[in-house]
Amino acid sequence: MLRTKRVYDKPERADGTRVLVMRLWPRGIRKSAVDLWLKDLGADIANLRAFKAGSIGWPEMRRRYVAGLKREPAASALGRLRAMAKRGRVTVLCSCEDEKRCHRSLLRAALGIILAIGILTAPAAAEHEVQFRYTVLGFVKDAGGKPRKGVGLEVTRLKTGLAYNGETDAAGLYVIVTRLADESRGEELLVRVGPASLRIAARLDPADHKSERGTRVDFTGGRATERPDLFAETLKEFLSK
Repeated sequence: MLRTKRVYDKPERADGTRVLVMRLWPRGIRKSAVDLWLKDLGADIANLRAFKAGSIGWPEMRRRYVAGLKREPAASALGRLRAMAKRGRVTVLCSCEDEKRCHRSLLRAALGIILAIGILTAPAAAEHEVQFRYTVLGFVKDAGGKPRKGVGLEVTRLKTGLAYNGETDAAGLYVIVTRLADESRGEELLVRVGPASLRIAARLDPADHKSERGTRVDFTGGRATERPDLFAETLKEFLSK
């Protein structure tokens, strides 16, 4: 599981492996406060300065950052981060105050989709092709409709017992990429957040290997609702931010 945090916030045991994703070492931070420094996942210094100066906006900054992940050595660093997050809890650290406009939030919220759409330039595995993945995304909000940040979710394949984890961002959005193939059509999945859960069936067309496969499941208060008709639109909006 991947979470984000400002590097100047107090370290906690729940952070797990603390990974710094900045090009330059932050002032006042001891080496012992960080477990790993992946400087190649930091924002390009020139682009960061242009963004802070107002020369470019966040959409352009985001576009440039994601484009940079296609190239080495960032691609390998991204693969390393993903592998670590699959094994346990990882906290990505940066010095930016506004998490909504910081690449660390982009890494957390988009890591699964970034890999799924083939941004990595490392040798591709079958799981990165559309016919081998099924994305479950949606929003988690309280009973009053307010987004819940940092909430952990789990999607479990009831047939195999395999579980995939995710966490909501500041907007309450989560994105979880599972591994399902053509023959998994109709397979039951259990989407769960805390005590609330919903059993759904994988909706996919085995003949369609071009369209993204998945569904949207929202949690509001203790109520869960599947909204497959909004999946493509939500995914498109997410990727275009």
